[in-house]
Amino acid sequence: MKIPATSNFQRITAGIRISLLFFILLITRFPAGAQSNTSLPRSTPEAEGVSSEGLIRFFDTLRQSKHEFHSLMILRHGKVIAEGWWKPYQPDLVHTMYSVSKSFTATAIGFLVTENKLTVEDKVISFFPDDLPDTVSDNLKALRIRDLLSMSVGQEKEPTWTATSDNNWVKGFFKTPILYRPGTKFLYNSLATYMLSAIVQKVSGEKVIDYLEPRLFSPLNIKGIDWETDPRGINTGGWGLRLKTEDMAKFGQLFLQKGNWQGKQIIPAAWVEEASTMKIMQNPDAPQEAKNKSDWLQGYCYQMWRGRHNTFRGDGAFGQYILVIPDEDAVVIITSETANMQGELDLVYEHLLPLFQQSNPRVNGKQQKLLKNKLANLSIKTGSGLADAGTVSPSTATISGKSFGIVSMQRGLDSIRFSFSKDICHLQLFTDSAMHELNFGNGNWLKGITTRKGPYLVAGAKNNRHELPPSKVAGSYTWTDDHTLELKLLYYESPHTETLRCIFNGDNMQLEDISSFDTARKAIFKTVLVAGRNHAPRLIIRGDDMGYSHSGNLALEQSYSNGVETSIELIAVSPWFPEAVKWLADHPDIEVGLHFAITSEWDNIKWRPLTDAPSLRNADGYFYPMLYPNKNYPKQAVMENAWKLDDLEKELRAQIILAKKYVPQLNHISGHMGSIGFDKDVTAMVKRVAASYGLLVGDGGPDADHPLSWFSVNLHNKSSGQKIDAFIEALDKMQEGNTYLFVEHPGINDAELQAIHHIGYENVAQDRQEVTDLFTSEKLKEAIIRKGIQLVSYGQAMKNK
Repeated sequence: MKIPATSNFQRITAGIRISLLFFILLITRFPAGAQSNTSLPRSTPEAEGVSSEGLIRFFDTLRQSKHEFHSLMILRHGKVIAEGWWKPYQPDLVHTMYSVSKSFTATAIGFLVTENKLTVEDKVISFFPDDLPDTVSDNLKALRIRDLLSMSVGQEKEPTWTATSDNNWVKGFFKTPILYRPGTKFLYNSLATYMLSAIVQKVSGEKVIDYLEPRLFSPLNIKGIDWETDPRGINTGGWGLRLKTEDMAKFGQLFLQKGNWQGKQIIPAAWVEEASTMKIMQNPDAPQEAKNKSDWLQGYCYQMWRGRHNTFRGDGAFGQYILVIPDEDAVVIITSETANMQGELDLVYEHLLPLFQQSNPRVNGKQQKLLKNKLANLSIKTGSGLADAGTVSPSTATISGKSFGIVSMQRGLDSIRFSFSKDICHLQLFTDSAMHELNFGNGNWLKGITTRKGPYLVAGAKNNRHELPPSKVAGSYTWTDDHTLELKLLYYESPHTETLRCIFNGDNMQLEDISSFDTARKAIFKTVLVAGRNHAPRLIIRGDDMGYSHSGNLALEQSYSNGVETSIELIAVSPWFPEAVKWLADHPDIEVGLHFAITSEWDNIKWRPLTDAPSLRNADGYFYPMLYPNKNYPKQAVMENAWKLDDLEKELRAQIILAKKYVPQLNHISGHMGSIGFDKDVTAMVKRVAASYGLLVGDGGPDADHPLSWFSVNLHNKSSGQKIDAFIEALDKMQEGNTYLFVEHPGINDAELQAIHHIGYENVAQDRQEVTDLFTSEKLKEAIIRKGIQLVSYGQAMKNK
């Protein structure tokens, strides 16, 4: 190898030494993984006038408090002087913001004002002419963007919880009366912030998150975030944003710097001043003593709160804070879960704020090292059990490999299976639509991901978390006594933990599902041990005739939501079809079949074909009441008249198209009153048409798309209790490996159903009420579970055939 000339060699080696020196200085000044050329600058506490020893005491105080902290970042003079994440939370992950989202939505309005796209004096109704109520009150006419921003809409009740259960939240907002003159009375109102988001999208043509990307997120290098949307694709505005801790810090620092970022004015200082100063007092009549203790009585800004000590902040439920302290040139970021948000702020004011006010703290390398070590070893506590981690209950061996079925009649969770290996509890949660596998460490957190939705304050909102990726979770288990297994599942991109408490008593188990933010309202499930069978028989329990009456719809809903029904048959030509499809749209996991109807059996209620179908209509244009000849209805049966196969096919296609239009999960066809099996040519036509639409033929027998046996049980002339006992007895006749089909018609014994009947079947209301009693019987469900019989839908039967 030829050595370069001395001068060149010296220059090269000198360059290497300089580069190496620069690299050493860089990694010495900034901890590995905590700094990049696009992150906030780091500094030592003492360099920014804060004592490391004092910060150690502050973090010790946090540890001793009742609050569960997830992350904390402290900035002074624009530099990060302390930062920590309680494992399994970590710096590169987002965290649910809840109402911190509001401050970002308001900032989007600020950009639109800056761009002269709107003003805060613009009337809200001017943006939504198609969503207004029939009568627009004077107060609604007077409502301005300013009033949305300052939570002074004038509504008496917060409309979020009711309006978000429908698809159109804008209409829901407008439906809520405005009783007070806008701008005069404070009411915290998350749907008002949603309206701001809807205005941003209306004016800009972009969702808030997309509109803010080039204006705010990109300049601050905020990446990898997400924001929930409503069913119409509008960001929720008042909640639903997920950010990283440092993203929050950047936003707070931007406001502290009056909108200036690295020498560039991102947003006008005038808007920052306008947005962060008091616009309305929450309770002007509050006594001074109460005001002195509360950071929620200092005044409200534009989607920010004024606080004590001349602070302002964005804050979110359970302790998410962007706290700006202008007097100390400081920003404090907190993510956490707490039931006492004021208590967290009190800790900051009592133990951190005084540290900013000390003069020239002496540099102490030992204390700096202790602080760094403390911040690197923060973690969320797991549960405490019988003894130290690693101790197991004698019950572990007893339940390992066993499944327990949910007897309690709430739809959703069907069964739970346990297995243990090497200090790990492997849990399988079976629902009516999915299986979730979760792992829990014995006294330590074990990470994983899941599509199971965890606790959430806004879980009742339509579309909630719909577009978000699977949740990151960490599981830990302990035995609190010999018979009680406690499984904690921490959703560590959110504030919340779900606890599954399993109390075993022989073949029975009580399952308690507890949300960390609502421990008093735990869901309690009765479960029983599932019999182990190598080839368990399967049972489809089908509820027929949805749409024929309102009470029928209600009974079918109950039989699914609180019962054992696994498939619902919908009559597309029936009078209550519109109501039925609304409910089915809200329950997209329900299996639905088209109940192909060519008859209108009842005396007091009729329906007609969707097509002209002259061979299927009686003299009044209705379907004939009967399919087969009936002495009580002479010449009023399809088979007594000159029905045409072409009419049947045209009608079948029309019913399929209508049903699929409103019920996209439709997956099979069945016959109402035998409509698809009374003639071999009809059966062949139905199979051909069904296949062209990707649908199964769902009636049992040799012509079905999969082998089904009819579940045989005699329920005639029996009371509700006798029907339940007879059904349970018939379960013992089911053969291993077979799939059975049971069909019945739930109803409610009310005035409506009492008016529905035909000659020869007069006790419709009572008879169908007893079916509903059967389908919703906890005794029946327990028997099905104990006998190891699998309840399945058509779709599930096909997958596992």
